[in-house]
Amino acid sequence: MTRCTEYKVNKGKLYGLKAYSKALKRFVSLAVWYPMDGRTDKWQLYFSTDEMQDAKEVLDFYRTRFQLEFCFRDAKQHAGMTNCQATDFRKLAFHFNASLAAINLAKAACKKMGIKYSISSCKSVIHNAYMLERFICVSGIEPNTQLIDKLFKELILFTAKAA
Repeated sequence: MTRCTEYKVNKGKLYGLKAYSKALKRFVSLAVWYPMDGRTDKWQLYFSTDEMQDAKEVLDFYRTRFQLEFCFRDAKQHAGMTNCQATDFRKLAFHFNASLAAINLAKAACKKMGIKYSISSCKSVIHNAYMLERFICVSGIEPNTQLIDKLFKELILFTAKAA
């Protein structure tokens, strides 16, 4: 610990160190992150072969990388990213961009509504909002706008809270 540099980061402590890796046969910039809850079994190691990076930069790069991976995973599973049958690069690029944009819009909508982000809860909210609009349109009755405004958020977030 005397050779480490300590950094203040949110949700934990970060220690940085330049270390020699036998497997890589070179020096690496090592970052050791300890969570705030004090559990010693939850620490994580990150490294970079760029020796000039400090531990904070290494941690930021890994966090960014995982955010990108989660975005691609959600786009593949829920936004149809792998369902395109086009062979033209322009059409493929448009399809990939549309899938990733849909995921980012879902994240923004969840953040705006104050619900924890997950594609399934976002789908539930969108489906509930659609069904509520559909019931109002099909009923043929003039809706009470004050009552609808009062209950709208509770009605569309019903299954999102249950999940």
